Amino acid sequence: EDRPYEPEEWRRLLQFNDYKGIKNKLVREALMGGVVPGTRVNVHLKAVPSTLRSRPTPVALFSLLRHEHKHTVINMNITVNSSVEEPIKSKEEVIIQCGPRRLVVNPIFSGAGNTPNNVHKFDRYLHPGRSAIASFVGPVTWGAVPVLVFKNQAVKDPEVLDSDEKTINRLELIATGTVVAPDHSRVVAKRAILTGHPFKIHKKVVTVRYMFFNSEDVSWFKALQLWTRRGRS
Repeated sequence: EDRPYEPEEWRRLLQFNDYKGIKNKLVREALMGGVVPGTRVNVHLKAVPSTLRSRPTPVALFSLLRHEHKHTVINMNITVNSSVEEPIKSKEEVIIQCGPRRLVVNPIFSGAGNTPNNVHKFDRYLHPGRSAIASFVGPVTWGAVPVLVFKNQAVKDPEVLDSDEKTINRLELIATGTVVAPDHSRVVAKRAILTGHPFKIHKKVVTVRYMFFNSEDVSWFKALQLWTRRGRS
């Protein structure tokens, strides 16, 4: 029912029928052959920007498993540090260090528990000491890779006295967690409250007027179950 409302990019994302089985197969594939640890090798780079020469050494190189250059829905189980003073807002820009990769993303938060229909409540804020699932579109990552979540904070620089710019940007560690299996069918539901004028009230059913004012809204909400505060439909 929701396919007409999905973004076009959503259908291009990589989906997995058996994530654990595919991961084990690709890990075994990567362990075959290769270079013995302790061997000196020469790496020749091709089609890279010339600015790479001016960067400080050493330069870290890492390889990717198969499909890790593709994008999918990434889910991470993260816990906010209790020392963080303010809650983290959903869709707020954070910096995630996931293995060798550093990602700048705007994740959304939802409940970390298991539900029968795979529908999870949207969390507008993630408070210190609490855990949640952070979801965003990013490169495929195989396995339960540990992650560090940072936030770019502007702090006062005590060494700058006579300059207009008295603040510097510093990365603050706000949360830690691990990568969980990507779930393309995970539903993050946001609770919405509709208002109207009661017209008829029965034992289990109530008729409410003035809730919608155009046919598009009526058609969209027709397939959804609506309840009043006291449980009437």
